[in-house]
Formats: sequence, structure tokens, C-alpha cells
Amino acid sequence: MDHDEHERRLGESLDAVDRALCEGDLDAARRALAACVELTGADDPDVLYAGACIAWQDSGPEAAGPVLERVVELEPNHADAHYGLGQLAEDRGERSAMIAHLLKVQSLDARADRAARIGTATQLDHVEAVARKLLETVPSPFAERLEHVPVVLERRPSRDLVKAGFDPRALGLFEGPTDGDRETMAPTRIVLYVNNLLADYPEDPMLSEQIQVTLLHEIGHYFNLDEDDMVRLGLD
Repeated sequence: MDHDEHERRLGESLDAVDRALCEGDLDAARRALAACVELTGADDPDVLYAGACIAWQDSGPEAAGPVLERVVELEPNHADAHYGLGQLAEDRGERSAMIAHLLKVQSLDARADRAARIGTATQLDHVEAVARKLLETVPSPFAERLEHVPVVLERRPSRDLVKAGFDPRALGLFEGPTDGDRETMAPTRIVLYVNNLLADYPEDPMLSEQIQVTLLHEIGHYFNLDEDDMVRLGLD
């Protein structure tokens, strides 16, 4: 088997692990993982990471922890493994370790953006157009109450936000006083993190759908609404 064919088959098997986990089919995920191991051995970092994801879903984050540590030992720049270790550190209450892993994720993701040319002007225009179209559909009186709330596009969360514990792979953010708060002296804004959206949902229709879901979610924060409220008020 030549190199290109090997890489193609490995990629397909890793994708099969992801699909099976999304469907909650651990047996299918394990079969796909066995195909990966047969192709490239058990110590390939991406294969190990796939195994960690299976362990996490099957037995919880503590079961995945040693495997994730092994991944970053073999591949120190494995962003997904650092992200998992950051989540595990958060669960353990190890804040400094969590921040260290999340800052590493932020740096590696930014590097990957440049390599993959994520966040082009055309892509930014698309995200803006979808967000504008959705805002035009917000019913009264919510539309009027949103007029002074800017919706801002940023590539990814800032380093300062991540150092404060914010998820570097978040899709959106609401910050500032909520609707009706006249006491908090701070600006209100909604942020869409374009590169995170594009990395997770590279193509339509899923990209446009997730832009809408994310924006509505942050609008819900502004109005102090839960999911049921959003549906009841026609903001879903």
C-alpha cells in the first residue's frame, strides 16, 4: 500500500470513529479504532486520541486522562488532546493546569487557521450576512430592545479571555448587562467567533444553521431566556 492510500484509509477509519461516537455506537467506534490500529499501530497520536475519545464516552474523563497524556507526550502540539486535558483539569478543580492547556489550544488553533486559510474575507462576509438576515427576523418588541446591542465578529477568543478560563473553542459570547439592567455600568455586546464556527462547521448548510443557533443562544442570554422561553416567544 502506498503512502497516499495508507493516509486515505487511516483518515476514513478515524472519521468512522467520530461518526460512531456521535451516534453513541461504542461497538462501531471500537471496530473502527481496531482498523486504525491495524493500519498504523497503537502508538500513533491520532489513533491514541481516538481511543481516548472512546474511553471518555464509555467510562468518563478520568479513564481518558492517561491516554491523553500519552498523546501529548508523543505529539506535544496535539491541540485536541490539550483541549481534553483542559476539560479534565477543570473537572478536577486544577485551574492553573486548565488554563495552561487552554492557552496551548488557542495558540495551536490559530496556527492551524493560518495553515488551512480559515477566516478569509469571503467567509467573514458569509457569517456576517447570515447573522444580519437572522437579526432582521427577530420579532417585535425584541428587535427594538436589541437595537443598541452590537453583534461583533472576532476570529477566536482573546488570550486574556482564555487566561480568565474562557473556552478557546467557544462559538459565541454574550457579555455586559442584560436587558433591563440599568445599574451595571458596562457595554453590552454579542460576539460570534468566526474561525471557531468555520473550524467546526466548514460547509453549508450546517455552517449557516450553527451561526443562527449561536446568535440566538447569545440573544437568549441578553434577554435572560432559557430554551423553552426561546421557543415560546418565537426566538428559536
